[in-house]
Order: sequence, then structure tokens, then C-alpha cells
Amino acid sequence: MKNILSKKYIPAYVLLVIFLLIPAVTTGNYIISNLVNCMFFAAMAGCWNIIGGYGGQVSWCHASFVAVGAYANFILNTEFGWSPFLTIPVGMVIAAIIATIVGYSTFRLHGPYFSIATIACGEAIRVLIQHFDKVTKGAAGMYVTYRQHDFWLLTFENDIPFYYIALVLVLLMVLVTYLFTKSKTGYYLSAIKGDETAAESLGIETFKIKLKAFQLSAMMAAVVGCFYASFLTYIAPTSTASFDLSMKIGVVAIVGGVASLWGSVIGGFVVVLLIEATSVLFGSAGGSQMVYGILLMLVIIFKPEGIIGFFQKDNTVNKRSVFRFSRKKEGA
Repeated sequence: MKNILSKKYIPAYVLLVIFLLIPAVTTGNYIISNLVNCMFFAAMAGCWNIIGGYGGQVSWCHASFVAVGAYANFILNTEFGWSPFLTIPVGMVIAAIIATIVGYSTFRLHGPYFSIATIACGEAIRVLIQHFDKVTKGAAGMYVTYRQHDFWLLTFENDIPFYYIALVLVLLMVLVTYLFTKSKTGYYLSAIKGDETAAESLGIETFKIKLKAFQLSAMMAAVVGCFYASFLTYIAPTSTASFDLSMKIGVVAIVGGVASLWGSVIGGFVVVLLIEATSVLFGSAGGSQMVYGILLMLVIIFKPEGIIGFFQKDNTVNKRSVFRFSRKKEGA
């Protein structure tokens, strides 16, 4: 308890209070809608950060897991009248199964070969969603119609309820990520990122650890996708399961700062608001792709650790802790 009340957390608490009060002092739905979008992408990027940041396995298929949660929500809601809250476990289970299949197919590869393989897997899932049009409505997509204000069905008159839902999702993502990084699996994953061969020599089952992290990342993305679909009210394979969305999720995490608890949150607000500003200035003529490219070049050249690097010291792996876990395993 004393650690939670430490002075170093005061800025975070102040920011939380400010965010809680924003809807009360903001007029118009446009600002709230953009802030909700920022927080959803921050949450998605945080999910990606578990495997892409802490694990160093740059995946470009996370839109598929977001789509799994989104389609589980809409299909079960429209066909059986299920609440989105009841569809979350279904989406998580399906996402874990898909992550297992993708992991077994790709984790034998390394570096750019792994990334290219995840692009292929993501595109295959998008095609499958589009192919089974009797269930998913294919390229036409699916939508929900507003009938009345109902929290159980996630239908609201404005975006303020989604604002608080997205804020809770971001905080949960940060909490889950923090607990993961402090777990044995988290330490092992960081060791694998540092040197996979050395990690294997210490007895760490690298494939098993990477697969666990990938499954957790996928299940978290499916949860975010469920709520994100209700916020959008419309989903389609070409948008919800697209490579463009996967790239956007990865860019948010990279620009904010990989392997950092708050880097994805910072990246969510910076990247999404810049893309929104670009869309206003240049319309839809490739503005978002231009922002992706410029941001990635600037970050890679001037600040490889991301924007979070301006606010904290280098977040290195506690090698003694990794070694301690490994010694315990050898002695077991």
C-alpha cells in the first residue's frame, strides 16, 4: 500500500483525475469520440507490446485477433441476442486457438521471416472471414442498429459511456502487462528477446514462453476488439481484419515506446490524433500512410526507444532476476 501511495505515482493519479473529468467539461461529441479512438488504439498497442515489445517478436497480424473479438460480439448479438459482455470469453478462446495455430506455424522462424509469416497469416484470416459470408456477411460487413440506451448491449446515445469503458480497458491493459512483466514468464520472455540462444542454454523453453505470451496478447486484443466493434457499430474484413489496422497498432506501440508500460498509451494519443489532423488537412488521399512513414523514420533515426524515452531512463531487463528464475528451474 505504501508503494502505491509513493510520490512518484502522483503525476499518474493527477492525469487519471483529469481524464475522469474531461467528459464533464467537454462540449460536443467530436472531441470525446477522438479521445475514445485514441484509448482503444492505446489498448490494442498495449496488447501488441507484450509479444512485439517485451518479446521482440514483431507481429503484423494483431488485427485478426481484434476482428475475432469484434465478430464474436456481432454474430452472437445479432443471431442469438447475446450481450457483448457474454461474448468476451468466446472471443478470447477463439483468439487463443488462432494464436496457437499461428504460433506453431511461425515461431520456428526468426527476425523478418517471422514478421512476413504473420502478415500471410493475417491475410489468410481476413480472407476466411470474408469467405464465410453466411455467418460474417462477407465483404458487406456487419452492423448493429441503435434501438435504445442499454449498457448491457453497449448501445448509447453518445460516446461518453465508451469513453469510460475505453479508459478502463487501458488501465486493465497496463495492469495485466505489469503483472506479466513481473511474472516468471515475463522475465523469461525478456531474456529471450535479449539473446534467445543464451536463454535456451539456461534451460528456458523459448518456444513455449513465446507461445504463452502470444496467446495472452491475442486474448487481450480480442477483448478490446469486442468493445471497439460496439463503439464503431460497423465492422468489415477490409477494415477490422486488415493489414493496415495491424500496421497502425504496431506503429502506435513503436512510436510510443516498445517494452514500456506507458509507451503504448502515449503512442495512442500521438499517432491517432496526428492521423486525424492529417485526414482533416489532406482528406483520404493516403494521409495516414504518410504519417506512419514519417513517424517511423523519425523514431528510428532520432529516438529508437520511442517517445517514452524522453520521460524515463532505459528500461533494461533485470538479468539477475532472469538468472535467478533459471537457477530455480534447474534445481527443481
